[in-house]
Amino acid sequence: MRKYRNTNSFYKDKLNKKISGVCAGLAKSNDFPVWGVRLATLLLFFMFPVAVLIGYFVGAMVLPERY
Repeated sequence: MRKYRNTNSFYKDKLNKKISGVCAGLAKSNDFPVWGVRLATLLLFFMFPVAVLIGYFVGAMVLPERY
């Protein structure tokens, strides 16, 4: 049985990470610039700090790693 890797799924990018790679993986899986996703995350953090922290923490714990 072969394993096929779904390239459209979310993952953490360990090569381009700043903290845990959640923003870099989200950007790469959706073809967005990494700086844009990081900027959007920061802006959302200033508006909804608790929700963004919980979402980022869950993403850091649950998402698989890719190199």
